[in-house]
Amino acid sequence: MKAPILVSIPHGGWKVAEELKDIWALTENNAFHDGDPLTARIYDFSDRVHVQLVMEYYRAVIDLNRAPDDIAPKNPDGVVKSHTIYKVEVYKPGSFPDETLKKTLLDRYYFPYHRALAAAMRRDDVRMGVDCHSMAALSPPIEKDAGTPRPLICLGNLGDADGNPTAPFDRVTCPPEMIRFAVEEFAKVFAHEDVEPEVKATATANVPFEGGYITRSVDAGTTPFLQIEMSRALYLAKPYFDEETLEVEERRLKDLNAKIWRVLNNIVRNL
Repeated sequence: MKAPILVSIPHGGWKVAEELKDIWALTENNAFHDGDPLTARIYDFSDRVHVQLVMEYYRAVIDLNRAPDDIAPKNPDGVVKSHTIYKVEVYKPGSFPDETLKKTLLDRYYFPYHRALAAAMRRDDVRMGVDCHSMAALSPPIEKDAGTPRPLICLGNLGDADGNPTAPFDRVTCPPEMIRFAVEEFAKVFAHEDVEPEVKATATANVPFEGGYITRSVDAGTTPFLQIEMSRALYLAKPYFDEETLEVEERRLKDLNAKIWRVLNNIVRNL
């Protein structure tokens, strides 16, 4: 029996769009580290949930977690990017997509995902939605707190550190008691992870991320919706990760998958 969960994985892509191959400047390593690498495998619950959406193209190709008009150069890290989060140029000199190509990227890759997400949230067999990400272990150079260690797990519902409504959104995408329960469950499951750098908290609510554009824009109605951010210290680090091959031990990916699934099941049972 499948769980009544919608799983969204918007940044787990591994492909370059055909339309961009002639102007693409990123190496495989650059594109890998700009996105949420391997999250399509870590959060793969396709055989256990009613709906799973996965974006196959790199975050640097099209960022589903940005507003459609949030575009470089105004925001270098926008829906169509000029630079990665590590300030590496995405395109060859003088080759940034023109208005026609930007529209093509949005029409072919961005809007269909968001339409599918909206339709899935209206399904009667979906009782909870989760937008699944990974985050750099340290805040990247584009952030004001660059170099700051992040928690192992950050959950977002647009609220404050206790999950309650606060400015600027003054609303939440799931009840405060639900996100607090989820934080406690993740903290228990990931309590004994040995990672570097040392983190101040295992799991948090809305710090450092309260939720991106998907969380802000999804029409959840009465269906609770959460953003999940998992630190890459949990898998893009020794002894699991090989920087040269960009591969992670399969058993580690399966272990993370099992731990996250355990928590999601507990959350659903507690609804």
